[in-house]
Amino acid sequence: MSLGHRPSMGVRLLRRFGAVAVVPVLTIAPASVLPAGESLGHAASSTPGAATKGQGRTFATYQVVIGDPVTANPGRGQGAYAYCPAGTVVLGGGESNTLLLPTGAELVASNPDDVFNGWHTAFYNASQAVPVTLRTRVVCGSGIPGYQLTYLQDQIIPRGQTRREFSPSCPEGSLTLGGGSDGPQGLRLLDSYPGGTNQWETTVLNISLTSEVSTTLYNICGRGITRSLQLSDTVRVAKGGRANATATCPAGSKVLSGGGDSSPRGSNLITDTYPSSDGKTWTVYVKNIVDEVSWMRVRVLCGT
Repeated sequence: MSLGHRPSMGVRLLRRFGAVAVVPVLTIAPASVLPAGESLGHAASSTPGAATKGQGRTFATYQVVIGDPVTANPGRGQGAYAYCPAGTVVLGGGESNTLLLPTGAELVASNPDDVFNGWHTAFYNASQAVPVTLRTRVVCGSGIPGYQLTYLQDQIIPRGQTRREFSPSCPEGSLTLGGGSDGPQGLRLLDSYPGGTNQWETTVLNISLTSEVSTTLYNICGRGITRSLQLSDTVRVAKGGRANATATCPAGSKVLSGGGDSSPRGSNLITDTYPSSDGKTWTVYVKNIVDEVSWMRVRVLCGT
């Protein structure tokens, strides 16, 4: 299975110690803001308004980068990437696809790429007849003190269509800016969203009846950014149905990261979760996978 295009370059892989590891703090040099606009594989950029006095600093630069389109044929899995420019770091990310049917894309993973400074998504095309094309999106910024990436590695999900919930948090003194999870094609991502207390909440499902699988959970952390958590309206999802919602950041702030939660937890499978190209909104599409009505809403972290 192809996992999409990565840049060809030599890198030093980061060593992981124990269950939780921390990527060393990055020193950020301000990057140039790219011209406005949106095209495949390029950035749509903007400069946020100044923060209110006493609320913290503004971003040195900010942009949403949209990766090249990646297509999976029916019954196949695929991965896709988008990368931040030099001088910026990853804040959050997700993906959008072209098939909004009761069957189609099912999100497997959505997580920061700690080696190539970007965002990775993986999905499975459950459609019986139609290819699915997906684009990964990554939120990039600079001027963020104390930036670091933490992760909880190789958490086992037992076989037998088992759900597991995770709530990792950033180290004391830093704030959660974003998060996500990685895993093999046997996983499905049910919940992935910023919690209300400096955590990233994730629910995953092992669809296999015979094999255990593992997932790695990520938190993106930093200081000096004024955050706010914005919620969309709660949307009803009919049994076997599909729904979507969008949350909007207040004027003068930009999307850091976002996602969707479900009620009951783990009742909806994520098919799309992504920031708008101008960094003002976050949208999530889900489909109901339980034998009852469920509910969903979007949670977005906004910052200045």
